[in-house]
Amino acid sequence: MKKSIILLLITLCCGSASFAQCTVPPDLFPDDSIMICTGSAYTLNAPVVTGATYSWSIAGEGGTSVNLNASRKVWATIDDGVCSVTDTVTVLFNSFLLSPQIYNAKLCKGQPVDELPVYGDSLLWYEGPVGGMAGTGMPPVSTADTGRATYWFSQTIMGCESPRLPMLVRVIDKPQFELGDAFIIPCGTLGVTIQVVDDKESDYLWSTGATGVSIVAPERGTFSLFAQNMCGTHSDTTIAVECEDYCVQFPTAFSPNNDGVNDKYKAACFCPVPTFRLTIYNRNGEVVFKTSDPSAGWDGYYQGKQQPNGIYIFNAEFYDFVLKNSFTKKGTMMLVR
Repeated sequence: MKKSIILLLITLCCGSASFAQCTVPPDLFPDDSIMICTGSAYTLNAPVVTGATYSWSIAGEGGTSVNLNASRKVWATIDDGVCSVTDTVTVLFNSFLLSPQIYNAKLCKGQPVDELPVYGDSLLWYEGPVGGMAGTGMPPVSTADTGRATYWFSQTIMGCESPRLPMLVRVIDKPQFELGDAFIIPCGTLGVTIQVVDDKESDYLWSTGATGVSIVAPERGTFSLFAQNMCGTHSDTTIAVECEDYCVQFPTAFSPNNDGVNDKYKAACFCPVPTFRLTIYNRNGEVVFKTSDPSAGWDGYYQGKQQPNGIYIFNAEFYDFVLKNSFTKKGTMMLVR
């Protein structure tokens, strides 16, 4: 409650009492406190009363106004010769101007944006730390593609706008990677490192039980990687083969005796074979069998005659689908009846 002290002077004239009129208003300041939002100085004005004297709680001040640059309590007294009125006011500079509570935002590509993690009263957003036009509501955040943007937020309390604070908005996608085609583990090595680029957002789990963005494949086998983040999951698989492994294998013997077991000499193919050629020679260098069909085999006959037991030579050319290369394979095999 405002307190005013009014002293009335009583003047006696010619033996009769009369009262002079006080020209000082009962309240010098309209409020008990004044909040200053911006600026380094503020002029506090008292009512102008003609012919009155002014005194302030601030040393050296005696006019109708005083200049302030810091929060403080100020009182003033106005005396018009009839009455004296004293009033007090508290001037607050930038009080309660707390910035809003802000957290950096992480959004998913292609997903709608409902709200951003910023909390305060009468929020305003800007595209920079100073200047610019203020915006209300949701900033123009787009999740059409991955990327990042920064917005600056303030809040307004009791008519005063707070300093701006930044919010980093990032748009990310679900994990994206490829382990690539099958690869060869070179002879004499401890293995080959399989690695993907860390997107800094995902958790990774390999089929071996390992975590992280890389493992060492020490031997032939199938290796898979599963990754997940807040936007989704992704997985991929690759195959490792050793330096002596081929997609096409050739047996060392066959027995063309019509027992239904190993009656023909043919390649064992473990993957698609786009190109293939197999030639078998006897010890005299004669071609006893030739084919470009990887599923075809030699039944042990040449020119309608059974060929004798013994060693035969083969020469094969094929494209290995796993190793992604063409190979020539030469060797011997045994005909056993």
